[in-house]
Amino acid sequence: MDALHKAIQKIHSDPENPTSSVLCSLIKSLDDGHQFDIHQLYQLNYGDFGLALEVVKQWRLDSFRYERGQATKLATEPAGKFEFPAWANTPARPS
Repeated sequence: MDALHKAIQKIHSDPENPTSSVLCSLIKSLDDGHQFDIHQLYQLNYGDFGLALEVVKQWRLDSFRYERGQATKLATEPAGKFEFPAWANTPARPS
């Protein structure tokens, strides 16, 4: 599983967690081109900080394969209501 999908899975597993909020904000920022306060990353533990950096690296390399707005939708929709599209190469989640 790639970094973006790991981050999305982490967000869906505990949406109220501050880590989820930071990761969601990062993904939305990358997806829509708006600014992201990089100081938010310092709120993360070392493992999640590394995951955030991997998301940024992956986005830099693979952003062409994501339809604008799709990553935000994946990160913000409740896990049971959204099926991953075919390009995500991830099985659909049960409702």
